[in-house]
Amino acid sequence: MSYISWHNYGYGICTDDITERSIERLKNLLALAPEFNAQMQKWLADSEIEDPVWDDYMGFDQDCCMELAALLKEVILEVEGLDLLACDSEDGDKYLIYEPSYPWKLSEVERSLTEERLQEMFKRYIGVLTDKPIDITYQEVENGG
Repeated sequence: MSYISWHNYGYGICTDDITERSIERLKNLLALAPEFNAQMQKWLADSEIEDPVWDDYMGFDQDCCMELAALLKEVILEVEGLDLLACDSEDGDKYLIYEPSYPWKLSEVERSLTEERLQEMFKRYIGVLTDKPIDITYQEVENGG
């Protein structure tokens, strides 16, 4: 058996740096994306979770287990039309990043992106979840298996 490693490169955040666990703030984030929020509420109801706690919401992404990174990814996709990558490192840290892409693969939204606009966007969504500043920078996320 062999071990294969890979790297995800991009601009973004380590979502594990968001340490505040406020259900009210999380609900405010989800409210920004009504379609995704409806999916979340249906999943909670189908799972017979009546009074969800933080970890219940984090269990939504059962396939990849990206927790808050997956939730932020879905909210940003619905609201901004920008498809980010939720990924994790070999240490289990979760990230949300914008990956570089070939020009012919860029969406209309991506064509007008700048580093400053990405930083503004990340700050806006981080600010819904916490008042603590989070590093928004170039990321190199290494993993393997």
